[in-house]
Amino acid sequence: MNRWIQGVVLSIALLSFPGLAWAQQGAITGTVTEAETGDVLPGATVQVVGSGSGAATDGQGQYQISGVPAGEQTIRVSFVGYQASERTVEVADGETVRADFRLQTAQAQLEEVVVTGFGREQTRGEANVSVSQIDASELTETTEYENVTDLLQGRTSGVTVTRSSGNVGAGLRFNVRGGVSLNSDGQPLIFVDGTRITQDPAPGFDVGGQPTGSPLADLDPSNIASINVLKGPAATSLYGTDGTDGVVLIETKSGERDQDLQVEYQGTLGVATKQSDYNDDIYPTAGRLNDIHRQGNIQGHRVSISGAGDITTYNLSYSHRDTESIFPTGEGQRNNVSANVEARPTESLTISSRSTLAFNYYDRPLADNNIFGVLGALALDAPFGGFTERDSAAAFAVEDRQRVRKFQQSVELSYRPEAIPGLRLRAQGGADISARRNDQTWPSQYEDIYTSSGGERNALDSDRRRFNADLTATYDYDLTSSLSATTTAGTQLFTESDRQVNATASQIGTDLITDISAGTQLDFIGENLSNERSAGIIGRQQLEFRGRYSLELSVRRDWSTRLVAGETDSFKEWYPAARASAQIGDFEVIPDAVSRLNVRASWGQSGSLPDLVDGEFLRLQGQASGFGSGATIGNIGDPDLGLERVNEVEGGFDLGINNRYSLSFTYYRQNTNNSIVNFDPALSTGFGNQSAPRNVGEIFAQGIETSLDVTALRTEQYTLSFNANYSYREREVRELGGQSIFGGFQRNVIREDLAPFSFFGRRVEGARFDDAGEYLGPAVSDERVELGNPVPDHFGGFGLSATLFENLRVNAQAEYQLGHQTYSNTARFLALRGGHAQRRELQAALDELETGTDRYRAVANDLARTNPGAGIGEIDNFLQDADFLKLRSVGVRYDASQLIGRFAGTDQLRSFTVGFSASNLFTITGYDQGPDPEVNSEGSRGLIRGQDFLTLQNPREYTFTLEVGI
Repeated sequence: MNRWIQGVVLSIALLSFPGLAWAQQGAITGTVTEAETGDVLPGATVQVVGSGSGAATDGQGQYQISGVPAGEQTIRVSFVGYQASERTVEVADGETVRADFRLQTAQAQLEEVVVTGFGREQTRGEANVSVSQIDASELTETTEYENVTDLLQGRTSGVTVTRSSGNVGAGLRFNVRGGVSLNSDGQPLIFVDGTRITQDPAPGFDVGGQPTGSPLADLDPSNIASINVLKGPAATSLYGTDGTDGVVLIETKSGERDQDLQVEYQGTLGVATKQSDYNDDIYPTAGRLNDIHRQGNIQGHRVSISGAGDITTYNLSYSHRDTESIFPTGEGQRNNVSANVEARPTESLTISSRSTLAFNYYDRPLADNNIFGVLGALALDAPFGGFTERDSAAAFAVEDRQRVRKFQQSVELSYRPEAIPGLRLRAQGGADISARRNDQTWPSQYEDIYTSSGGERNALDSDRRRFNADLTATYDYDLTSSLSATTTAGTQLFTESDRQVNATASQIGTDLITDISAGTQLDFIGENLSNERSAGIIGRQQLEFRGRYSLELSVRRDWSTRLVAGETDSFKEWYPAARASAQIGDFEVIPDAVSRLNVRASWGQSGSLPDLVDGEFLRLQGQASGFGSGATIGNIGDPDLGLERVNEVEGGFDLGINNRYSLSFTYYRQNTNNSIVNFDPALSTGFGNQSAPRNVGEIFAQGIETSLDVTALRTEQYTLSFNANYSYREREVRELGGQSIFGGFQRNVIREDLAPFSFFGRRVEGARFDDAGEYLGPAVSDERVELGNPVPDHFGGFGLSATLFENLRVNAQAEYQLGHQTYSNTARFLALRGGHAQRRELQAALDELETGTDRYRAVANDLARTNPGAGIGEIDNFLQDADFLKLRSVGVRYDASQLIGRFAGTDQLRSFTVGFSASNLFTITGYDQGPDPEVNSEGSRGLIRGQDFLTLQNPREYTFTLEVGI
């Protein structure tokens, strides 16, 4: 009864909105075609401005909208890749008026539809925030990509994405505008078809420094339709604390209305090779290091079926990809089954379901940040004997296999009640469920090398579950003839749980038995369980004046199980935002060549939550001992701990000239306050061996982002377009309570007056000499100082896309990063063991020279630059500029279907395409202390960045594809 009363009250409230008076009605019909060719445009969106009613064109480019209020109405038509068009018609009661449209192409990309937050779609020329969009479906038509990373690299201003190593399925690190949050891991919030997926590496055993891979590596790039990246709080405040580091919205492919049944097969064959050789001026065993890499085989198959029924569209696919690592024993196998179905039983109701089921396997070699691995043996061992010489077969014999079972499901219901034009109700739910098994075996015959006892077996099972639900109500209405409005209210719910069980046993006895229960010694057994829940409510009010000026105000409030006291009821959980834009391209003072000029400004707030138990004063944990089980202090916290808060101001413009050139410019400025920093409590508290969190951190960041698109040529047979983007960022830690937070090896630091993650140590100023002029060692600064930065200050990319003779397509993309450094721990360890080739040559040369001569002093200064130092984080040697330019991808595809059809005398062949793709084709860089300046020895998370320690380089790949469609 109460629910019925609530429904009546809600209905009365909605009917009280302006613009809902019952009126006489008519209909509008017409055809939408392309202006240049006259071809019909199926799937174009036709809307009655301000009423919320609309339709999509059918396979013949025709549309019909019924129930249109009588009187003067403005009709707007939009279609991806074309300029939107509007016209005014007079609708008479009970009659049908015709309105045909001829759309001009929008080569400058200002009319591409982007998602600007919480489901809102706008053209780029209308957007009031900066959004980077990638048309993945178009890219994959020309080029073959190994994983999602390859789609993003070099194409998104303000964003860098790197793979931490060359392991198949390796972790991915996003860096969105520099990541100015101390309390998050710097990774954006990721949705796939509305399902929020985990972006953290799954639990598992490390192979050296590399943890388990990225969940995004489980996705099939060929099944992705588009990627939208929202970059900062000005754009992501509606996502609350979870959107601090940006939001990535991935949409997979779906069927199209009025589409006939289409079946497509794609087969792929290729190889993976190393990108670069080891430098023989540094590594005496460079030849053996280079030879140990292999040519890995790549093969893949993909079958998809898509089409439409009377009320449904569907896209079903299965893909298999098997990729061998460039290092022996490494391999990854990905199997994806996806089913996307959309039904529209009535004009008012749309139901969609998107499902993905993955069965993936990864074998990872012991070849990273591990002196017991093959790279360690070759780089640091023979012929110098610094470590015990050992059989390289020992490292190859170590097995590490992951088995992944992953299920993603998204269901969405969208309802537009006919009785209330302009109202849209939307409910969406998502599930991301994965089970991962990690087995690691150390054979018994090499126990003297591994320092294990009689062989070792590690087994881990993890279960991860993520569920999200979004409920929104959106209402479009007119306040006046010139002023329209949209009101949105909604909520987001999210729950996540992780459970893992792992055990280690040794004294296996025989390699013929791999069951962990065969171990006679149980070294470790453990179980972990975590569960978190969060919720948020949102409100958004949009106003649009004369279709030219827009203003948007929004607010979000969050709740989370991480907040147990203190701040739970404070105002600080509210995240407001304001955005505005003005389209001024057709003002008289603007030159006629300007086809679009949109200026925009926005401000928003977001934040980051403390760790799971930071808000609890005291948490105990179980501890076994010889006197029985008991409790010890596991964590101390602060019940009054507040949230980290990030403020961002953003402004910019989008400019189009002659529908051929598109320029976008954005400036942003961020301030982070109340970042949580751990301090050591006074010994008198009794918690002297713990650390306690406090809100003291403050970080500042600013930067610019630019992108340029140029359509140089567009005819029936030929097209040629170029793209380029450039970004600059500046960051500084301004307050940290006097603390310094170090990463491993004490190379990276978060410290006041420095950029986050800066390299920090003593600077080498040359050589020291005694009174007789004899070399005494390096002269270093008295204090540790900033030495460099692992995060590039300047970065971007450029590329081209071309069509020749209608059927031949070419695509290429390059990426560059400037103003950063990489530290080679590999070269340093080599020098520590006396095996650094250049250092040995300099020492030999110095021994032959006369003490005190100019030549002696010059060689001594060079020798000082190769000194490995006496301690961790001691001096800046082996830190080197890592600027690079990489040709990320090249793709060439030729569609021979017309040619084959003529010879075979059939028109049933929709496509017959052969293609060639290459990735990481060449690299230009001054970094020569390792083969790849991009890798990171501690994976894609944590404070350690820009450090290379026996890390497997990312591969170069060549693939050939055959695609047949009917």
